[in-house]
Amino acid sequence: MKKSVIYFMCLFFTAGISSCVKEDFDPSEADNIVDLGGGTWAEGSIDKWINDSLITPYNINVKYKWDAFEDIGDITYITVPPKEEYITPILSAVRKTWINPYTTVASPDFFNKISPKIIYMVGSPALEESGAIKLGVAEGGKKIILLAINYTKVKGMVDYNVADSFWIKQMFLTIHHEFGHILHQNILYPIDFKNLNPSLITSNWQDYTDEEALRDGFITSYSMNTIDDDFVEMISYLLVNGDAWFEEILASIPDGISDRGTTRDQAIARLRAKRSIVVNYYKQAWNIDFATLQQKVRTAVNTLLY
Repeated sequence: MKKSVIYFMCLFFTAGISSCVKEDFDPSEADNIVDLGGGTWAEGSIDKWINDSLITPYNINVKYKWDAFEDIGDITYITVPPKEEYITPILSAVRKTWINPYTTVASPDFFNKISPKIIYMVGSPALEESGAIKLGVAEGGKKIILLAINYTKVKGMVDYNVADSFWIKQMFLTIHHEFGHILHQNILYPIDFKNLNPSLITSNWQDYTDEEALRDGFITSYSMNTIDDDFVEMISYLLVNGDAWFEEILASIPDGISDRGTTRDQAIARLRAKRSIVVNYYKQAWNIDFATLQQKVRTAVNTLLY
């Protein structure tokens, strides 16, 4: 796909009032920002870390510096630059939970060949009129834009607490979601996946809760957006949350028939079939043992969150 939204989080109160997070930018600070009256950037410890840890081994560059004249994609929202002290810890977390598992289970050559080549980091989330908070965007498999950096903390940061784990977990889901898109754009998943519940795909996925989506055999409400998104949401949630979590949500599906005519048994059967297709796809298309990859991702995630 040419462009895809990686992940949305919708926060709504009753009566349709949305919850928004916003950071203010003080124009008086412009003199300290490059291209807004400030000086030029000098390479520092962050740039050296990026060069040594991402550019040299994986050919992945990172853009975190504020540039008023650079077009990073379809980001037409009020955004702020990332906090400098967050850059290295977050990129290190991305490397541990995404790059390292793949390069260990598969090979560096596999990862280097198909990984996106630049990551943009933005301090704030992108807020939509609907109340949705956009946490990431990707374009053509070559570029990933990570949003909400200033809310994303990992274990070991000075002011980290377990409550902060929400944002970092969403970032892990975002990264694995988009990498799943890159995988299926190179080798398409089996046609059997497309035939599981195509009539329930809808562009109005925001009108459904995750619980409602689950009753129709979707891992999240965003899975209902397209069949491609259904496939990669399965990948990202299974890798980041694990099989024990998967079994728990299957057990949570209530008896009865959903508003769109799906029984509990049908929903569970669809989700199990989707998981089986994902596991087989990784083995047959990429010679990757999904269970081993999942274990390495889960270990890294748990180390960084708890």
